[in-house]
Amino acid sequence: MSPLDITVLVVYLAFIGGLAFHFSRRQKSAEDYFLAGRNLPGWVVGFSLMGTVVSSATFVGHPGNVFFSDMWPFAYHLGLPVVVLLTVGRFVVFYRRTLRMSPYEYLGTRFGYPAQAYASVSFILSRVLDMSLTVYFLGLALAFVTGWDVWWVILAVGLLTVIYTLAGGIQGVVWTDFLQGILLVGGGVLCCALILGRGDSGQLLTTAWEGGKFSLGNWDPSLIEDNFWLLFVGGIFHFLQAFGTDQNMVQRYLLARSDREARRSAMTGILSCIPIWLLFMLLGALLWAFYQADPSALPPEVGEVKDNIIPHFIMTELPPGLLGLLLAGLLAAAMSSMDSDLNSIAAVVLQNFYRRYRPGAVQRRQLMVGRAGVVVGGLLSIFLAQQWIGIESLVKYSLGLALVVSGGKLGLFALGWLFPKATSKGAYIGLTACVLFTLWAALTRVEMPNSQSPLLDLGPYNFPWMPMTIGMIGHVLVLVVGYAASREKGVAGSGAHPDGPAAPG
Repeated sequence: MSPLDITVLVVYLAFIGGLAFHFSRRQKSAEDYFLAGRNLPGWVVGFSLMGTVVSSATFVGHPGNVFFSDMWPFAYHLGLPVVVLLTVGRFVVFYRRTLRMSPYEYLGTRFGYPAQAYASVSFILSRVLDMSLTVYFLGLALAFVTGWDVWWVILAVGLLTVIYTLAGGIQGVVWTDFLQGILLVGGGVLCCALILGRGDSGQLLTTAWEGGKFSLGNWDPSLIEDNFWLLFVGGIFHFLQAFGTDQNMVQRYLLARSDREARRSAMTGILSCIPIWLLFMLLGALLWAFYQADPSALPPEVGEVKDNIIPHFIMTELPPGLLGLLLAGLLAAAMSSMDSDLNSIAAVVLQNFYRRYRPGAVQRRQLMVGRAGVVVGGLLSIFLAQQWIGIESLVKYSLGLALVVSGGKLGLFALGWLFPKATSKGAYIGLTACVLFTLWAALTRVEMPNSQSPLLDLGPYNFPWMPMTIGMIGHVLVLVVGYAASREKGVAGSGAHPDGPAAPG
């Protein structure tokens, strides 16, 4: 790294820190810290939604996967527009008129506090996992380029993100996400432009096409092997849960000045992720064609590791200054996702746990608890990210794991929305069935990274299908078993909350 590159990075980090300090002076209450007075412009909320969804896994992981295989992850992402067009507009207005701060308040009203607490814990676990993957991918890239030890890079980047999130609150998060979104997209466009400008752009695209880099993977339907249809359905489940039930998304719906601005920002911000994912997958295809023309430019030790392709390219092919700008884009990709998750974890802790037992706590104490949630969530994600070191590419592994740790949360929300007569007792029976199934299926099917066997091998009694299906079946179990149990004699009517909020729509 040249002095110019270092200067670019320092300026970027200083600007982010300055924004956080600027907004820290406006925080007088927990509502200011987590909701910014519900008075933010819709367009900046849209940028923040995009930055929350797109992370360093996109910047580093997607090009690496396409380079070594094809565009199979896009099948997963194709579920997004289906979900957004059908549901997001309804979720936005419903939550804005129903909630104080967290979507899990709905479950508390509908099924009682145990359901609220269960969904809150499930969300926290899933976000800690996701943040660990985000900072891990960033740590790999920065360590490769700088030569620093990846363990220390993860620690440094994680702590920097915790510090500015801690200071700036949601307002600082949203406005820094705006800048980081520009850097993220600009970095991808710049890399593609540099490759296309090095030679015959038509030939590069043709080479990538003939090499199968634009393929969407296996199209034969199967529950045992990866294929387009399994990924597509898995994506629908994932995005329904994310945009319909997850705190980090729902919290964004509450920030805009009006229902109209909130709906518009949700639609545009979320749908903008599709071309961004395509951009970085295209980058992977172009990188493959680029190195096919000159194989000597890619050392064997680099070409054998998926997640080193992007770092190697920006380190060897970019002039001073642009290298620093691309590294700032990588930092932006990770920070814009991680800061949102940290703030949302803290909001869940405050609203669904602390306020439950200390409803009369003064604002200063509530702010202190919220900020403590940011710190603890950040430290846990840093620790977990350091455990991923030395493991092969985690993109496919993380897609399945994310659905497993969801714990039937989407099914629980759907039970409340779709079946007004569903009861608390029925919901808890459904959750019990989901938890027992998930434990058995995950222990007997999910292979640990760098391992060829599950934690518990029961031979013919192992779960037979792809790990991704575990989470999907868990959601269905909560819905079906919960509804059936609610209709049993002696169960119907027990524990129901008829005065709870109506379903979206």
